[in-house]
Amino acid sequence: MYKNWKRTAALGLAVLLGCMVPMGTMQAAEDDGLTPASVSENDGPAVSDPEIVITRGGVNKTYPLGGAVTFEYSNNWGALFEVSVNPNGREVSLFFALDSVTDMEAEAKTKEQMGGLAWGNISSPPMSIEPSHDGCYVIYAKAQAGTQTYFARSGGIVVDTVKPVIRGIEDGKAYPAETVFQVEDTNLDCVLVNEMPAVSDGGNYKVAANGNSTSCVIRAKDKAGNETVCSISVTGTTTPEPEEPEPPETDNVISQSKEYTLKAGVKYHLAEGRWKVDGDKSVYQGGSDFYVTADGTYRFSR
Repeated sequence: MYKNWKRTAALGLAVLLGCMVPMGTMQAAEDDGLTPASVSENDGPAVSDPEIVITRGGVNKTYPLGGAVTFEYSNNWGALFEVSVNPNGREVSLFFALDSVTDMEAEAKTKEQMGGLAWGNISSPPMSIEPSHDGCYVIYAKAQAGTQTYFARSGGIVVDTVKPVIRGIEDGKAYPAETVFQVEDTNLDCVLVNEMPAVSDGGNYKVAANGNSTSCVIRAKDKAGNETVCSISVTGTTTPEPEEPEPPETDNVISQSKEYTLKAGVKYHLAEGRWKVDGDKSVYQGGSDFYVTADGTYRFSR
């Protein structure tokens, strides 16, 4: 009877605690020391997507695929970009592609175009990317983590190690003022004549003296920072004697060699110089006033 009472009490206690498992199972769980909350076999450290990082001079230059490309300029072939990856707890393989750009107005490549690039493996990130010759480039990077692939790109870079070429004049020689010269450079930024900006006229520039001196210094610079300097002497720069100012140009002043319609009784002024009138063998000294005797058209020449 005592045994029946003990079994009944144990069963009643289990019901009161809301435990719906057999008593034998309860006892086994207590013996193993497990807590009531179970741990899923999928639980573990949290992970996220790998992060590709492309830098230039320590500045982040990482962009998503596609879109407009902004170009920078460099005058050397040194390390232009550094490519690395933050794996974020995953095993990642990293690759790069150096894409030569022929149209700087075109947008960057998209994911659908990644298969057309020649990829190189980056076994020990970070890796410095160094183009071997002048040109326009965009760096693409690819990270593979398991079955997933991630992409990123850099901004554009123009490598230009060639100085502008000045044609039509030579350094150290003498040329007349207004001598025309040209400057050749794919990425030309500006041309300075005696440190003043020179304006191109169909690709031509003109020699000019530096104030009252006979020197002329021409500087041609491109966007990558390359510069060519040409120093010459300018001939024919003697300051001319000042001329007498001519009277203001009005309808009553004869100042050019051409036909004039004149009226009798009206006073006209003949500008400085020696003048002749067609049909008249006389030579008239300018700087004086005169009248005509009859209305008509008169051709003056100086």
